[in-house]
This record gives sequence, structure tokens and C-alpha cells, in this order.
Amino acid sequence: MKLINKTIKYIGLSYLAFGMFSCDQGLDLIPPGEVSELIYWQQEKDANLAVNGIYTELDGQTMVKELDGATDIGFRAPSGPGSLHDVSMGSFDPVNAAIGSQWDRYYRGIQRANNVLANIDRIEQGDQELLARYKAEARFLRAFFYTQLSSLWGDVPLILEPLEITDQIGRTAKSEVVDFVIAELDQIIQGSQLPLSYSQEVGRATLGAAMALKARVAIRNERYAVARDASMAVMDLGIYELYPDYGKLFNYAGQNSSEVIFDRQYAVGGDTYNAFSFAAASIGGGSVVEPVHNLLLKYGYKGPQNPNDPFENIDPRWNFTTYYTGQPIGNSTFNSLPDSPTADRVRSSEFSTVNGYNLKKWVDFEADAANPNTGSINMILIRYADVLLMYAESKIELNEIDDSVYDAINMVRERPTVEMPPIASGKSQEELRAIIRDERAVELAFEGLRLFDMNRWEIGEDKIGTVEGLYYLNTTSGEWETITSGLTRTFRPERDYLWPIPQVEIDINDNITQNPNY
Repeated sequence: MKLINKTIKYIGLSYLAFGMFSCDQGLDLIPPGEVSELIYWQQEKDANLAVNGIYTELDGQTMVKELDGATDIGFRAPSGPGSLHDVSMGSFDPVNAAIGSQWDRYYRGIQRANNVLANIDRIEQGDQELLARYKAEARFLRAFFYTQLSSLWGDVPLILEPLEITDQIGRTAKSEVVDFVIAELDQIIQGSQLPLSYSQEVGRATLGAAMALKARVAIRNERYAVARDASMAVMDLGIYELYPDYGKLFNYAGQNSSEVIFDRQYAVGGDTYNAFSFAAASIGGGSVVEPVHNLLLKYGYKGPQNPNDPFENIDPRWNFTTYYTGQPIGNSTFNSLPDSPTADRVRSSEFSTVNGYNLKKWVDFEADAANPNTGSINMILIRYADVLLMYAESKIELNEIDDSVYDAINMVRERPTVEMPPIASGKSQEELRAIIRDERAVELAFEGLRLFDMNRWEIGEDKIGTVEGLYYLNTTSGEWETITSGLTRTFRPERDYLWPIPQVEIDINDNITQNPNY
């Protein structure tokens, strides 16, 4: 695989400059400087630095916040060719830069993991338990990357050792990749090299993260008995619980809470980002990704619906996820109506909302307003609510409907600050299937999971049609209407459930083939 090899050969020599160090607050991504090849793999700290380098390739804002913009519940704003906007609209192709960059990043992470596993045993002196943990971390992270790769591209090259520049590797069947990931995670879990938690190195892989990742890869591949058992194993650990405040879970207050199983860590002075770039123009954002009307339709109500106010009594998770007209934002009130005098007026600038809503989830205005460029809220990759919903869905698909299914769903719905009415027992399998799918949409919106859910449920066509945004009262007509930009999305089921292998990879690797219909 020449493209990967060229990247990997460079990364293999230079990734030492992208290490991380740990502190009481968590795992910080910072560049500590280069380490000479001549002294590498001699001490424990060499292994630590090399493993830390793998963590830098974990999913960040793009694959957590932005990816849902390519689904039926979100919209990724235009920003030139080759972005996830093209994926959102269904007009992407093998030269899409956004898709190619994710492919490259995952394989960089895999090569870094392979380098660790190929060299760590060269360290003759050191704490053997610690070195065994580092190996388990590298294997876990490699399993994470392969979970994402197989979910997005299907058959992918399964590379388990460092490559040479001349190597050309073909694709491995998706089922074999999944088999490998599950077997790896089983060995990690049974080996017990990963701890349940860390006191000073928060953010590193744990035993619970390995169990939860096993549930995720299993449910994405309809291995429901495996997903059920893995989810139950996480629940049986007894160390995770739902954070009481849904909104603050995605602020600094919720970082490293007992709901977070695995995340991408950030820290001021280390790896940071613009805290508001994905959000509203009035707080300095660029409206990169937006909720759409179809997301609103998935939220239930905790009281009577008011025909004159569709947001009264709505599931509070909508208010925690979305900025909409009339809601507080920063030090003012959000107003995206066509006659708004604010910077949030729909399509008033290149930074304002295209469809009338903006993303509120992941925004902590009070904490970041003074210096948005040092945003460092961790990106949650796996959390306990997802585990509860995976457990319930697995049981539903296996038609093992019992009280534990309702209990798992209702724990999520009845979280303090959400307090939605519980789902009553007596539902059919089809009814519960619809309930759990909507519950995942509203609970996990803009956490980078919706595309994977839509693909495995094969409901990609749900995003077809004109994108509709803000639901508002038109004072001229006296009717409730949706704002629309007129943009129409397409979806080709014979093609779009898989992303294309990057064209440059096809061009220089004789042993790799393209996905169908690209």
C-alpha cells in the first residue's frame, strides 16, 4: 500500500515529536520534543512516549461534532470542495479530501501501534506490568481504528506489523477484520493488563473501554449476542453511572465523570481548539454543522404539546443540543429569523446559520468566552448511556424483551435534567425497535454515531430531499413553517453505505480495489 507506506515511513520516524504527558487533570496532547532513534526502546519512558503518540490519532471534533452533519439529523455547511458538506449532500467521490484525511489518520494510528508492538520487547529493564499495560493500550487503540475503518469502508487492509515503503497490501474482508477486533479485545479483557481506572493518567484506555468497544463493533455488525454480553459486562463492573446534568456533561464540568468510558483528551497549554467554531456566529462561530428539522421531529414531549409553541414541554435534550430563536446565547438571545437584527440572522453572512439552527452541545460559553481559541472540552468517544442503549437494542433484536430492556432505556430517559416519561412495558419488538432508534438519535446527537447507526440500519434514504431547518411562526401567513435554503440531498443506497477508498491509494497500489459504484 504505497500511499500509506509513504506516510507511515515518515510518521514512523517523526511521531516521537507528537507525544503526550499525563497530569492530574488527564492525558494532555503536547509536543515534548524529539527522541533520538539511537536511544529509543531502551527505557520505560520510551515506550510511554511511543504509546502516547498513538492517542494523538484518535477522533476529534471532525468525527465527533461534524460527522452528524452528513446524516438526517444535521447539516454540514458548504466550505469549498472536498469537505464533509459533499458527504452531507451525497455528492462525494474518491478524491474527497475530508474522507481521505480520515483514512490516512486511522492508518497513521495503526502504524504507530504496530511500531510499539514490534519494538516494546526490546526494553530489557523496566516494570513488566507497566510495559504489558502499554502493549494492551496499543492493541486497544489499533482495535478502535479498525472498528472505524471497517465501519466506514467495509473491506480494508488489515496491517499488523510495520510496513516497508515497497509493500502493497490488499483489502481484507470486513468480517475478518471484525473477527480480529473482537478477538483482540477478548485477549485484552481476559489478560487484565488494563486497569479499571487511572488516578493520574485519566484518558488512557481502561478495561471498561475495551468491553464497551467490543459491544460497539459487535452491534455494528449484527452480532447481537456478543453486543449484549459485552454491554452487560460493562454494566456489571459497577463503576459507571449517568452524569446527572445532561447539558453539563458536554461542558468542562462533566469531563472525566463517571459516565465517560473513553474520550479524546485536550488541555490548555497542550492540544486545544476554537471552542465556538462549530457554533453560532454571534459568539464567534462559523456554523460549521447545524441541527435540522428532522432532528426536532425525533424528540418527544414531557407534557402536552402547545400548537402555538412547539418547543414548550419538549424533551430537554433538544434545548441542551440546539440554539433556536428565543433561546439564550452568550449574553443575549438567539434570533435567526429572516428579519433578525443579529449576527445569527439566517444566511446573513458566511458565518451565520444556513438553515436557522446552531449547535449548542459542546459549547461552554462562560468558561471559554474570554479566550475561545483555548477550547479544551474533551471529545467523548464512548459513554455509559450508549452502553445502556446498546444493551437494550441487542436484547430487542434478539427478541429477548424483558424488564431489563425497559430499565436500560428508562435510565437514560429519566436522567435528572431530562426526566422524560418512562417507556411503558408491553411493547412489541417493532415498537421497541422504533423507540430505541429515536432514543439513540436524541441522546447521542452530534457525538459522531448517527452515520454508523443509519448505515447499519440501512436507512440512508431518510436524509434525501430538501434540507429543512428552523421551525418558526411566519407572522405574515400566520402559519408555522420551516426555513429552507433550497439545498437538496441525495443518497445512493447501492453506493453510499460505504465511503470510497481514496483515489490516490487506488492509483499507486496495485493490490487494492475500489468500493462498488465509485
